[in-house]
Amino acid sequence: MNTHRTPHREIVAYLGIAYSLALSVALALPDAQVNLLLSVAVPAVTVGILTFTLTPRGERRRLWRGIGLGRAGFRAWPAAIVLPFVLCAGAYGTALVIGAGKLKDFSLADATPSWAIDLLLSLLIGTVIIVGEEIGWRGYLLPRFQQLTSKRRAAVVTGFCHGCFHLPLILLATTYDTGGSKWIAAPVAVAVITAGGVFYAWVWDRVGTVWPVAIAHNVVNTVFDLGAASVIAVSGWNMAYVAGETGFATLGVCVIAAVVLLRGARVWRSTKVEEPAQEPVAVPAA
Repeated sequence: MNTHRTPHREIVAYLGIAYSLALSVALALPDAQVNLLLSVAVPAVTVGILTFTLTPRGERRRLWRGIGLGRAGFRAWPAAIVLPFVLCAGAYGTALVIGAGKLKDFSLADATPSWAIDLLLSLLIGTVIIVGEEIGWRGYLLPRFQQLTSKRRAAVVTGFCHGCFHLPLILLATTYDTGGSKWIAAPVAVAVITAGGVFYAWVWDRVGTVWPVAIAHNVVNTVFDLGAASVIAVSGWNMAYVAGETGFATLGVCVIAAVVLLRGARVWRSTKVEEPAQEPVAVPAA
């Protein structure tokens, strides 16, 4: 049994393995679209490696129960679904207001039942895929940062670590955030994901399960893809610098949302880290 298991060691081990695997994927498959799917799987693979290396045998089931795969967390679903639409509307709405973009022409023929079914299937399948990423960041890493600092700081730091995880794909590969200069996209994407990580941490701390976090993460990806398809850039503007993951309007709305949550979220008014509920112990009668 490993007697030297501490939050510090678990954090360093997780980040070391996750970043190494992310770098390996970007270097080995810089031009293959499959590198995106492999990168999403890296956090869950990292937790799997740590399960059988750093985690004592008797605590492995407890580790995975703490990630919450067996709990739906329905209470957080409305916020996980609705708030990404608000963020997307703020980002692309800003693009429309400043004249950087215009709405694409649509017809009623575009709104077919098959389109709606495809969107629903995309949301369902995407959530199952994205949960592999959230197993690592919010399910494993966030609670360990919370053992070392306040929940607010842990939310920001975990989001920053998650943002840095994307740097190999942005800087070394040709399949991710390719709409503008890599040297502008990289810092803006890290900042956006850091701010977005506050939202994901808030969802996690409300229910303690990765499913609504994965739903939120996938809805964010989906609605911003819809926004990119609905708003096209006008002459002289690059929409990658306005909205989307590397847009400054997106960064603005995400930072505002993060500040609102950090200042007012009820779940973070106490800095004490709550312990998982314990089973009641039967006391024999005298």
